[in-house]
Order: sequence, then structure tokens, then C-alpha cells
Amino acid sequence: MPRPSRLAVAVVLGGLLSVSGCATVVAGTPTADPAPRPTAGRGADPVAWVDKVCGAVLTYTTPVLAQPAFEGADLPTIKQRLSDYLGASQTGLQQSRDQLGTVGASPVGGGDDTVARISSGLEKLQNDIGAAKAKVDAADPANVDAFRAALDETNTNLTQLTAPDALGDLKTSPRLDKAAQQAGNCTKLAAIPGAAPR
Repeated sequence: MPRPSRLAVAVVLGGLLSVSGCATVVAGTPTADPAPRPTAGRGADPVAWVDKVCGAVLTYTTPVLAQPAFEGADLPTIKQRLSDYLGASQTGLQQSRDQLGTVGASPVGGGDDTVARISSGLEKLQNDIGAAKAKVDAADPANVDAFRAALDETNTNLTQLTAPDALGDLKTSPRLDKAAQQAGNCTKLAAIPGAAPR
């Protein structure tokens, strides 16, 4: 007859003990459960905190990278696509800023200043894209030459915009830089062309 596994024996014994009401006295002094680790501020895990920072920055990259095709002769359609694209980018930037506002205090000195710099850069980019959208929205596709000139100017302005260098900012702190190298969202951010530190 095969021997029962240790797991099966343990389960049976556990059931018998609970049914019979056996109790075991354990020597020692009872202690309270340790307090859970904070999610932000001193004592928090730097990797988890940095992961939230990079995750917030990632939010705006999704609409920005979803650039539609602007080719074709249908100028009203091009105008609408460009306006929608810029509007979605603005929304993504606002969402990134909102998320940065919820990451909590940095567990590492200098981290709060880093978040402030990133947020300020996102705000500037959001305002610049808003100005570009206003110019596109004001352009009249019926006036072909003026419309194309407005698109060319908008394109020139957009190519001169600079996105916040979040990973570069994190590198200013060795502890945050080390944490960023272990954070999944920071790895995703680093994989985006142009997002790696300059």
C-alpha cells in the first residue's frame, strides 16, 4: 500500500486538531505585527516610488506617439486630424501631471525636486502644444496658401519642442538612478526613442 504524502498527512492532522479543539501553548511575549512599509516618504521603497514617477510620464507618451497620417489633399480632414492629435496630447500631458501629483513624498532626498522639475517641463510642453493647437484651429483650409503656411509654422514649432528628460532628472540622484534601473515603468520609458537621458 502506498504511503500517504506528507502534505496529505499534514492536512488530515490539521483537521483533527481543529475538530478536537486541541490548543498548544507557545512560550514568549506576544508582540504586535510590524507596521506596514510606507508607500511614500522616508522609509518607502525607492523602486516603487520611481516606478510611479516613470508611469506618470509614460501616460502622455501614448497619445503623443499615436501620430496620425497627415498626407493627402483634403485640407479640412488634415486640420481635424492635427487638431485632434494635439488635443489628445494636451490631455495626456495633463493626466501625467495629475498622476505626478499623487506619487507622494520621495523616499530619497532630492526626489521631490526632481518631480517638480518634471512636472514643470510637462506644463511647459502642454502650454506649447496648446498654442500650436490654437494656431491650427484658427487656420482656414479654404485659404490654401495661408493654411499650408500655418501648418508649416506649426510643424516647425513642434519640432523645436523639448520633452522633459525624466530619466535624466532621476540620474541626478544615485539612489533614484539605481531605483530607476530596477523599475519596470522606467525601463519602458527608456525604450521610447528620445526618452533616454541626453
